[in-house]
Amino acid sequence: MLSKFKSTLRKSVKFAAAISLILPSLVVNPAVSAQEDETIEIGVLQLVQHEALDAVLKGFTETLDASEYADRIEWDIQNANGDQSALQSMAEKVARDNDILFAIATPTAQALATAETEKPIFIAAVTDPVEAGLADSLEEPGRNVTGTSDMAPIADQVDLLVRNFPDVKTVGIIYNSSEVNSMVQAKTATEELEAAGLTVEVTTVTNTNDIAQNMTALVEKVDAMFMVTDNTIDSSIALVGDIAKAAGIPTIGSSDSVVLTNGLATLSSSYEEYGIQTAEMVIRMLDEDLSASEMPIELAKEFNIIVNKEFAEAIGIDPETIK
Repeated sequence: MLSKFKSTLRKSVKFAAAISLILPSLVVNPAVSAQEDETIEIGVLQLVQHEALDAVLKGFTETLDASEYADRIEWDIQNANGDQSALQSMAEKVARDNDILFAIATPTAQALATAETEKPIFIAAVTDPVEAGLADSLEEPGRNVTGTSDMAPIADQVDLLVRNFPDVKTVGIIYNSSEVNSMVQAKTATEELEAAGLTVEVTTVTNTNDIAQNMTALVEKVDAMFMVTDNTIDSSIALVGDIAKAAGIPTIGSSDSVVLTNGLATLSSSYEEYGIQTAEMVIRMLDEDLSASEMPIELAKEFNIIVNKEFAEAIGIDPETIK
């Protein structure tokens, strides 16, 4: 583990310094050289391949590959391809083989946190680390897990829907009932939508095979869709978005990359930026010899309105009017 290595390294440096006072002509301080050359093995576990999570990975790897540690990093990048049953065994191997761990999405973060309690675990695309049992609080994680939360500005997203579509009366929400992050968002969104005077119809799925039938039935009951960031739904956004377009209804919410693939609009931070932000935390840990438990979990730095012009035109909406 890096922290243990650094502790040993500091002792070696002190010893070498003492010897160098006695034999200055013979000692060249090998410990410092070892520190500079030590390989940093970074293990990544991603839940599934889809636009938002891929963007996180891109931002994370590119930022570290452009850092002063680039020449020392060895990458071990694994993708569970949505197979939740394989997560724990994959997490155990990634944890065993690497010094720093990076979990993309809530289920992978939970699997790595179960497999490893000492090595630093950085997370991204995790909505509520506290509810997921990964941290005591955002400010003081209290264990070996830190990183970034992609908690969406749901109240503002609801306002985006209401002010742009004042005639909407009933809003649909679809998500995977086994994803903690999705349940948290769906609950908050339902409360916000109802507070705005809207009726909410909620449909859940357990896997991608449920989506076509459930989504098709849902769009017949609603005037608009409120989309939470859900890995099952996002991985099938081509299908989900096409069903909404065929019904002629707007979809508001989810991540920037998912909306740009097949949604109408959202208020979101860039998921690539989440990866960058998390990588910067890793760099800060290495620079300052911090432990993950000392580093607060960070939220997005800014949110922007994202509009998919093609989707808007497909349902007869001028994209320039969405503000």
